[in-house]
Amino acid sequence: MAATFASTVLGQPTIAAMVFELQFGMYEDVRSAFRACDELVEFNNTGAQYKFDVMFAKTFTSSDTAWERPGPFHGHLYGLHCRQRDHRLPLHMAIAAGSMHLTKRMLGCRPDLASNDAILVALSKNRLEIAEWLLDHRAMQPKLYQRTDLNEHDHRLRCVYNALDSILPVVLTRDDTKGLELLQRFGPCPDGMDHGALRRAAYIATRENLTLALDVFPWFHDPHLMDDIAGRGFLSLVQSLHERHFECSTYAMDNAAASGHLEVVRFLQVHRTEGCTASALNSAICHGQLDVVRFLLKHRTEVASPYSLESAAGRGHLDVVQYLHSLGTFACTALAIEDAAEAGHLEVVKFLLAHRNEGCRRDRVVAKALEGGSLRVAEYLMSLGYPLVTSGILWSEGCDVFRKPDMVGVLRLLVAHGEPWDEFWLLEACDCNNVALVQFIHANSDAMCHPENLARAIENEAWAIVDYLLAHCTVDISDESLQAALRGGRVDLATRLLERQPELGRNGSLLLNALKGQHVEVMRYLLAAGIGNPAECLVDVVGRRNYVTASKLLLPYCMDPTNPLQNMIFLLRVIALPDRRRKTTLQVIAPELTYQGKVLSLSVQLAPSVALRATTLFEADEVVDWALALVVGHLWGTDETVSTEDLTKWTAMVENTELKSQLTRLLAGKRKLSSEDQG
Repeated sequence: MAATFASTVLGQPTIAAMVFELQFGMYEDVRSAFRACDELVEFNNTGAQYKFDVMFAKTFTSSDTAWERPGPFHGHLYGLHCRQRDHRLPLHMAIAAGSMHLTKRMLGCRPDLASNDAILVALSKNRLEIAEWLLDHRAMQPKLYQRTDLNEHDHRLRCVYNALDSILPVVLTRDDTKGLELLQRFGPCPDGMDHGALRRAAYIATRENLTLALDVFPWFHDPHLMDDIAGRGFLSLVQSLHERHFECSTYAMDNAAASGHLEVVRFLQVHRTEGCTASALNSAICHGQLDVVRFLLKHRTEVASPYSLESAAGRGHLDVVQYLHSLGTFACTALAIEDAAEAGHLEVVKFLLAHRNEGCRRDRVVAKALEGGSLRVAEYLMSLGYPLVTSGILWSEGCDVFRKPDMVGVLRLLVAHGEPWDEFWLLEACDCNNVALVQFIHANSDAMCHPENLARAIENEAWAIVDYLLAHCTVDISDESLQAALRGGRVDLATRLLERQPELGRNGSLLLNALKGQHVEVMRYLLAAGIGNPAECLVDVVGRRNYVTASKLLLPYCMDPTNPLQNMIFLLRVIALPDRRRKTTLQVIAPELTYQGKVLSLSVQLAPSVALRATTLFEADEVVDWALALVVGHLWGTDETVSTEDLTKWTAMVENTELKSQLTRLLAGKRKLSSEDQG
């Protein structure tokens, strides 16, 4: 018997496996990843953003890969085009997910996806194992060497290469130097490096990585680098830069002084001529760097600010306050005691009262202490005879002082001195999640309950306060409270709120907001509870790839269980929506359209020629044309109230030429009959 392809090739299991493994231009085990990128990722040309369906990560990677769905991003953050959908998206997502398996397999079957941007993505996402593999395989994948020519007039190209701006913070902050070593292997830095990004990265880098970067990267030089490194306190690096004749400015010593790096300050004073400004001494005083303060006052001539002692007092630096006072040349004002009192620095207050003669404003200092939530300081001052003038207390919205445990005592003291209860106090206590303070205020002034209190507590995830308010406050619950609960995914809390106040469920925006926020579990809850308009929501998002899962969830709630005809009309109108991706729409709609059509077909009597053609189309999976035949044929034969114009519009949607011709002839017959009747 003559040898055939099947017998000689496919008959051998090893060779057959290789043949069947690569189907449709890709390996079987990466098809789901490519499909996820095609079906579940929307690219917005206007905003140049990639947006993802909630099921993208789970569909893209295997279940054992710990990777969360990325939020919307601009293409250049993943080394992709900014102005058009980039075919390299699957590979770059595999790299970002940390999947070595997908990366290797994708490049194995789709070498056209390779570029140097893949290596940049691996470095920027801290996927160093993948970056190293890509670098190792550049000889076998030449496209991994291809560089993007940086053209100043092409914003997209500049965005691609500025991925380096996100790489530096990653590799420079690692506990090892592997990231930098891989970046060195990648090649020289292109022109157009953002020096602001370089400085920001250097400011958070480890000493070891900074040292290596300066040694191996000629482009890692910036006129301000020595100023920044001095502020980090890396003396050996400052010395190295000095030996290499790097420039610096007065900011070098200013920064080192502010951070308390005495040895760096001393080196700069001895070996450099730039000096410093008064900011060095002022910052050292302000930050409590006593050793640096001593050194600067001894070796420099810059004069400190007249308010420097006050800044030290306000920040509680008692040792600095004592030292400056001992010199006898530093003045201050009454604000020194008041600032220290407001910040709760009791020992500083005691020292200033005992050793300085500037004093403070007697009718203001206790109020300042209470403004800062400093109960002990206020009580100490009152024990000395300082009066409490409650009218001088001013708190602004969003004041963190309400987080302090002493605020219960502060408010108790104020009320005892005639200050009326204020709704603002409870709002701030809810904002700051101060349970004890909420309980204290509510127990003493129940009339102060307000719907906004609960909304604030939910927004700030102050769940103990939420439970307390629901148990003890009887005021109405606001829409904002329910919205906040749903935004946080707290379906259990939303249930409690709706049980107490069912009319909140009439808010039509609840379902739409959950949809836009891609809160699938919240959507599922609202739909089951009959809240919202699922049909309007579906029309708003169907056909957009980042809403496939949400659209499938909405669809069953748009169907009338007793009216397949109206269901099909609705589905066909959805398919006809403009500016939607038809393939995505059909992915969602087609199964339901098929089911509703089968139900309707049980009661439809089509013209023989139309019925035959419709059956043929159904068997060929041309579901939309089959459904149009059912709807047009049914309405033509049973509903005299439907206008010929409407039926003609439905017919115009038909793609099959033969069916469209048949339906057109059918409608022409009806139009003739209608004309005769009118005559």
